[in-house]
Amino acid sequence: MTGLVLEGGGAKGAFHVGAVKALKEMGIEYDAVVGASIGSINGALIAMGDLEKLESLWLNMNVEDIIKGDEKLLEKVTKFEFGSDFDINKIGNFLMETLRQGGLDVTPLKKLLKEIINEQEVRASKIEYGLVTLSLSDLKPIEIFIEDIPEGKLHDYIMASANFPAFKIEKMDDKLFVDGGMFDNLPINMLIEKGYEHIIAIRVMGLGRQRKIKNKKNVAITMIKPSENLGKTLEVSREKAAYNIKMGYYDTYRVFKTLKGKMYYIKGDIDEDLVFNELIGLSDRTLKEVGKLLGIDKPAKRLLFEDVIPLIKQLLGVRDNATYGEIALALYEFLAQELGIDRFRILSFEQLVGLVHRRYREDKIDLSSGRGELTQKLIGILSVKTNALFPHKLKAETLKHLFFMLFETGFLVDGEIPL
Repeated sequence: MTGLVLEGGGAKGAFHVGAVKALKEMGIEYDAVVGASIGSINGALIAMGDLEKLESLWLNMNVEDIIKGDEKLLEKVTKFEFGSDFDINKIGNFLMETLRQGGLDVTPLKKLLKEIINEQEVRASKIEYGLVTLSLSDLKPIEIFIEDIPEGKLHDYIMASANFPAFKIEKMDDKLFVDGGMFDNLPINMLIEKGYEHIIAIRVMGLGRQRKIKNKKNVAITMIKPSENLGKTLEVSREKAAYNIKMGYYDTYRVFKTLKGKMYYIKGDIDEDLVFNELIGLSDRTLKEVGKLLGIDKPAKRLLFEDVIPLIKQLLGVRDNATYGEIALALYEFLAQELGIDRFRILSFEQLVGLVHRRYREDKIDLSSGRGELTQKLIGILSVKTNALFPHKLKAETLKHLFFMLFETGFLVDGEIPL
């Protein structure tokens, strides 16, 4: 049996949506879904089988759908964004009122849960549903499946699981409950103890406790993690949700289709021989110019393998035993990000290279000037041989100049033609 685990993390939970969309598209089925906090909310909608409703919810949600209060003020507080119009008195009054009432008023969230989650549909689902919460009254964790939740109490249990510490704590059956992430934000053990042998865990890197996984020897666990930070826990934004849904979709494809790359999604293999031949085919004249940039005087090929490639690896932060193909991919990913090339698509390495070269040509980017000043900066830093002295701007400038000098007319003459 296969089970799905959804980590808690507030607004980061939009990532779950993209992940389950990808699973459905790939025909990957599961027999159960469990979650903590936002994972319990998303999990209930997944159990209902209405993924379109789940996505629509996230793409149309605002902070006032979760928390009661002034919309503009809530947006500033939840995003920790205070601009020139910052009103310290208004913020102070809001915080004092929040403390007075024991936390943020989440009456809108309770109303929303009643509207979107149909208890009978969850109970009738072929997908077994479970959640985790923590009772503050007797300091006991509650890991519970739908069959053990009393009739008519599902919404209360979900609210208990999603009761973020900043929210006003309310009683259920004369007991106080807090966010399930305080006990186990990634409740994999719930499914292991239930006998599930295959588990797909969707991480969002949310705040909370992750308990040690028990008896995992006989369990196959597939972890799906976000490739970049998903934002703040209470950062409820349609734009951010749309972005994180895309990330969840493509990061899931990366895992199940074994796509390469860190930020981009690269299909197929990179021909190591072609990359190596491109490197050794660099002219002595070109390498001599690179040596001038770096302030190093040495035979061309020694310069390439002893200084240039190690420097590129250092600046990109790739592992010591990376292949030449992996180094080339890391360089082109970096350049693609610097150029603002959309990362949410599946490409071959040759296509990524082509996009980078075309953008440089179309934008008429000229990096031939300013090398003298860059050389002076590099000579001082390279003599110390530490990456710590390279601020991001200097790293980017150095990598772009090295690329322009080494590969501007190499690797790909045209976007569709390989090396």
